[in-house]
Amino acid sequence: MPRYALSLIPALLVAVPAAAADEAPLTHEAAMRCGVLNSLMAVLEEGDAEKNRARNAMALTWFSLANDMKSLDEGGGRAVFDRVHSEEGEAVVAVSAEGAARADHLLKRLDACDELKYANASAYRSMADFLASADAAQFAGDAALRRQGKEPPPLPEKDLTFGDGWTFQSRGNNCTATRPLGKGLTLQLAYTNFSDGYIWVSGKGLPRIDGDAYEAEEAKHGRGAGSIQVDEENFIDGLDPGLTYASFPGTAVFIDGEAAARFVYGETSDGETNYKLGSIQSHVWPRIKKGKELRVKALGKELGVVQLPAAGGLWAEMQSCIDQYPDG
Repeated sequence: MPRYALSLIPALLVAVPAAAADEAPLTHEAAMRCGVLNSLMAVLEEGDAEKNRARNAMALTWFSLANDMKSLDEGGGRAVFDRVHSEEGEAVVAVSAEGAARADHLLKRLDACDELKYANASAYRSMADFLASADAAQFAGDAALRRQGKEPPPLPEKDLTFGDGWTFQSRGNNCTATRPLGKGLTLQLAYTNFSDGYIWVSGKGLPRIDGDAYEAEEAKHGRGAGSIQVDEENFIDGLDPGLTYASFPGTAVFIDGEAAARFVYGETSDGETNYKLGSIQSHVWPRIKKGKELRVKALGKELGVVQLPAAGGLWAEMQSCIDQYPDG
């Protein structure tokens, strides 16, 4: 019978940072269940010190998130823990102890915790970072941020063509959609996962970036791009007050008339200029999938207009690719 790691809820859980609201609600019980599942997996992985350390870091993060919600008093929280711990522990014991059967059972259960982690990425990362400040050894190497369920299979290599000039390519953990954007320009959605990757605009026709005066260049391209606060920690790209697409003087991607991805970085090399756009891709990607029209401006000049529905099944293909490798 697995030993249940009741001692995993430490004194660290006092005065932890507030969990941020995110795309999907995180309940006390769901966080507690993910903590229990990881603690049970840690017991099975006791023979591997590194895996055991990472599992305990994940468990502590989930337990801390549950504790921080303050939706229950201490007695109520303990009751939820005891019930969830009993349910998951008994389910493990009911599985044959031979081979990897119990580990496979827990890994399958932990897939849901990965989904919950990605849906609440900001709150989860914030908590892991806070706990790391108190116990650096336990959380070293971003231990709490690793995948919790089964490792995905290697992405299949694909080269596909879609409507309106779009092409799709998957290599390793890269999911890339590309199309022409005006004369001599290319638009590329280059993702390694749902949380990172960027929109790139490239070509010889872009305003050049003077590397010797980069701060001034950054200021020019950033003109008019403001930020809209969506919760205590997260901001999405927007426009300064009073500006519209027509009057916007800087460099950004717009979706259905609203700023979606601002200028992040640019460089000119070998006669070609590249702009990297968009700071938080988890906020940009859903807008691309649902959007009707994408427009790009560079220093106030329109570079091109893209009708997003014309891409056909590209967005589903991109999402499928991202889902297979959410850790990047």
